[in-house]
Amino acid sequence: MKGVLLLSYGALRSIDDLPAFYTHIFHGQAVPDSVLEEAYRRFRYYYTADPLAAITGRQALFLEKRLLQTASEPIKVYTAMKHTHPFIHETVGQMIQDGITEIIAFPTSPLFSRTGTLYYEQQIRKALEISGCSLPVHLISHWHLHDGLVSALALRLQTALNWLSQANRPYAGVVFTAHSQPGLARANQEFIDCFEQLAAAVANKLKLVNWTTAYRSATPGQKWLEPDVKTVMEQMSEAGSKACVVSELLSVTENIEALFDCRVDCAQKASELRIEFAAAEFLNDADDFIDVLENIVLEKLTEDANL
Repeated sequence: MKGVLLLSYGALRSIDDLPAFYTHIFHGQAVPDSVLEEAYRRFRYYYTADPLAAITGRQALFLEKRLLQTASEPIKVYTAMKHTHPFIHETVGQMIQDGITEIIAFPTSPLFSRTGTLYYEQQIRKALEISGCSLPVHLISHWHLHDGLVSALALRLQTALNWLSQANRPYAGVVFTAHSQPGLARANQEFIDCFEQLAAAVANKLKLVNWTTAYRSATPGQKWLEPDVKTVMEQMSEAGSKACVVSELLSVTENIEALFDCRVDCAQKASELRIEFAAAEFLNDADDFIDVLENIVLEKLTEDANL
């Protein structure tokens, strides 16, 4: 039986998981008190469970139900995380125990990155090597231009644009964002290319004129990809834009960091600039996004069967 492994950043089941989560992000080093205090503030801000954990779990559940109806063979769907349980090696061990014979690795962020896509594949193969098991691994990557994904993102962006006041709508600028990546541009060229290609595809779908790309979440004191989204918002305002809509393209599933970057922080910046602001919704576990996940898995199965 084949198994689909949905790969994501982290899944906190309780607010008490925060110290361990950040310790893992900091590679086992002590986490500054100020960082943890800010983390607690952010995770408590929305008065709900960690959305990334909850939504990723539902994505796996809904995808498995779909595949049971449409795939030509039984397929079980699992989840694994980079910074929390279930870690990749834990889920791979469970898949081996369950009798899975092939793994379809599916990073849930559509943009290829060294710290995401490549890292996940390396960890899966390392886990298999340690276990002494040589299961075939089929990595799904570079799915950023899938028609269904582009359409789903365009629908959310159009809804956000429609929300703007009629007076400001003709003077609105769109900023497509993605979590910045550490290092120089040349070390992240594949990520940059995927990001810009997806942004252009969504913009072309809606025939946008005033749009650009920018990055978020860069850590001070280190080299990260630029420009920052708030800097770009300033430039748009100076150029005459009376409204700004932010559309996130890397984290298509809600998470606390992306919610704060794309909504809270950008909304505050828009208020300072005295321009109208809206943010496009995330895809989450909506029916059209589960369609995308299902179709990509089915396409991968067909592709592998024809090899």
